[in-house]
Amino acid sequence: MKPPTTAPLSALRPAADLYGDVVTAYVDVSRTNEDGVHEVEVHAENLRRQLLDAGADDALVESVSARVLEPTGLGGETSRVIVAHGNELVTDALLAGAFPTRAHHGPIAHLLDLARATADELRYAVVRVDRTGADITVAGTAGPDRRELASEGDHDVLHKYKGGGWSHRRFQMRVEDSIERNAEAVAGDLDSLVVNERIDVVLLAGEPTSCSSVRESAGAKLAERLEILEHGGRAEGATDERLDEDVAAALERRRTARLDVVLERLGGGAKAVGVGETVEALRRGEVETLLLLEGALEGRQAYVGAEPLLLGHSPEELQAFGVDEPAITRLDEAMVRAAIGQDADLVPLRAPVGLLPDGVGAVLRFDSRPELTST
Repeated sequence: MKPPTTAPLSALRPAADLYGDVVTAYVDVSRTNEDGVHEVEVHAENLRRQLLDAGADDALVESVSARVLEPTGLGGETSRVIVAHGNELVTDALLAGAFPTRAHHGPIAHLLDLARATADELRYAVVRVDRTGADITVAGTAGPDRRELASEGDHDVLHKYKGGGWSHRRFQMRVEDSIERNAEAVAGDLDSLVVNERIDVVLLAGEPTSCSSVRESAGAKLAERLEILEHGGRAEGATDERLDEDVAAALERRRTARLDVVLERLGGGAKAVGVGETVEALRRGEVETLLLLEGALEGRQAYVGAEPLLLGHSPEELQAFGVDEPAITRLDEAMVRAAIGQDADLVPLRAPVGLLPDGVGAVLRFDSRPELTST
């Protein structure tokens, strides 16, 4: 199985480039019950008060609040992330799950949680297959949108005949041929789906013979993303509870495989280890992948300038680079901003890893530091 790559953060670049009087809002806009509309209105009003108290411009606050109240057209737990500056709403993203409503007004956008969700996302397809075709659900772990598709084979004979003799044998051959052609049709549809969309994982569930036939008919790109699950099916009345557990476990395996690839590169190539080295590498524009343990930098601050790569631990560091009035902000937000500003990837860490004692490090594109030589 090919480990999925991290999702690109390029869509966040316009927000990362902002500097001065930036508004960031994470808002729970879930509509999971009959009071959903009222609850969103309450969240919007709380957000409005937070931003006004923080000194944000009145007109900009009203614009952000109005966007929060716009229907998403989605059910279930959903959060909205808005970044605004001047008279413009720069970012308006929807995330799966209910984030606590909070707002920030300061020198840079607070993109850490949005970047973490984006980088950690897996796009996947759950395929419930039987002898006639397949039901396909396409979804992502970060976004709330889901699509339901169907793949129906060109079937003409699907039930085995209980008679005997030569006619029975010919009928059986037609049945097997029809099932095989249906599996080929499903595999062809899945091949197209993988090629045309960024699908990281294809999870196959259902009738065992059909699952095997689909796998045998899979093209190269589909085959390296395909995994057959133990539970779940297309039959009427089939329960999704154990299938959901299988899907969650499969996605976690893919995340682990992705992390293993990055850690292997960290162990054997150009790297930065620790906060000090990583900040310097970000400032030099050398980072390919930033690794950051959740909570590792809690309470720590940094100073930043107008460009994303302008960050440091003290005002003097920034003044040395020509920043007259460095702004203070959270260190983790400054590091993520710098990573986005140099088109780096982000790998969020959920647990400590031995290679990074303080939970911070980076795989580098190159290392411009002079090599140390022994004398």
